[in-house]
Amino acid sequence: MDGWSWIQNGFLLMASNIGFFFFAWFFFRAKLFKDYEVKNWTEVARGFVYTRLNPDSFRWFNWKLNLYATFFGLLFVLPFYQFWLLFSATRLKNRKHVLLLSIVSELIFLWLFYKIGEPFPISKMKSEEHVYTSWMSIEGGIGRIGVLGVTVMAFLSGFGAVNYPYSNMSFFRSKVNDAQIAQVEKHLHHTLDHLCMAKRKRLISDRSGKNGSTWGKSTDDEETSMKGYQELARELFLEMDELRNEKYRIAFSKTFQGRVYNLLGYFFSLYCLYKIFMSFINIIYDRKISIDPVTRGLSILFNTLNIPIDVPFWSQHISFILVGIIIASSIRGFLNVIMKFFYEYANSVTSNNIVLLIAQVMGMYFVSSVLLIRMSLPAEYRAIITEVLGDISFNFYHRWFDFIFIPSSMVTILLFFIISRMNRINSIDFT
Repeated sequence: MDGWSWIQNGFLLMASNIGFFFFAWFFFRAKLFKDYEVKNWTEVARGFVYTRLNPDSFRWFNWKLNLYATFFGLLFVLPFYQFWLLFSATRLKNRKHVLLLSIVSELIFLWLFYKIGEPFPISKMKSEEHVYTSWMSIEGGIGRIGVLGVTVMAFLSGFGAVNYPYSNMSFFRSKVNDAQIAQVEKHLHHTLDHLCMAKRKRLISDRSGKNGSTWGKSTDDEETSMKGYQELARELFLEMDELRNEKYRIAFSKTFQGRVYNLLGYFFSLYCLYKIFMSFINIIYDRKISIDPVTRGLSILFNTLNIPIDVPFWSQHISFILVGIIIASSIRGFLNVIMKFFYEYANSVTSNNIVLLIAQVMGMYFVSSVLLIRMSLPAEYRAIITEVLGDISFNFYHRWFDFIFIPSSMVTILLFFIISRMNRINSIDFT
């Protein structure tokens, strides 16, 4: 590649990275958290789409740079800064002590990180010397990071494969009417009136002064009564909010967009059943995928319909589109879970620590996505990932994903079944 091509590609990649940085910074300021590092993986995918990478291309250099930068950030920068913030929040005033404790904690983290790879066949080479010497290499580090990231992806995928149909299909909608909401509101107002009366009675008792053991017993009874009313009011408020949300979802399902989501819900229901079934097959028979699903599906479809078409060409583009959709959907679901976690624990833990934790998890999540989307790409692009990441055992990660995906989806189905039954019981109680 000549110098001018390097300049063109370098300017293009730098401009897009700067754009991603400012977008991530805006999202951080607007949504309280976001790490921009994961956006670099979009550069990797974009490099694949534009041209086949070769060792002389700038995109190859950018691919390697992103890998090493992500590896260094996840293994050294983020953990060390996390420990630094945690120890700085304590009563330790001496910066040297904080630095020393942070370094010791980082070394312990690195030791645990090394031990993660021992029980898992993350490398195709089995010699102890190779396992010992390669844990700091790019393939050893990415392999260990992938174990944690694939576990997170499998749990979220199992939850998402069930949650999307359950949330968008009208079949699972509870029948909610205005009478039910009015009944709950009536109970809530009645409970709040009793709570106000209990507090007023408690205030009058406090002002009247102490009167021996009788006053103490009366105070305890009033305190217990107030706590009971407060808990009941909280439950009724949550019930009323859930009924109103369900009413809104029912109204939304009658719109054009809602009907589209309903059809997609049926599609993902079939996909969920297919994925669970294929995961069982992959684990039981130790099945190894040799051809990407898009190429296989298009080949079967066009051969059945006897349509002369260039399957490898179209499967390449469709594979990239589907991979992009899968990644975007996974990110959306993952960020929704993370946002709930942030709002739940932001009061008890510093925001900076939560942001760093999210950056750590998101980085592992995106590294593992590179390992998993390899099977969704045509063979020539799989070879690129294999050449860059070295002797990583990619089949292990797909098997591990299936092993975690099955219980995750099954538990989610069970939980949604229990929630559905409880909602039906509650709806009967208020009718």
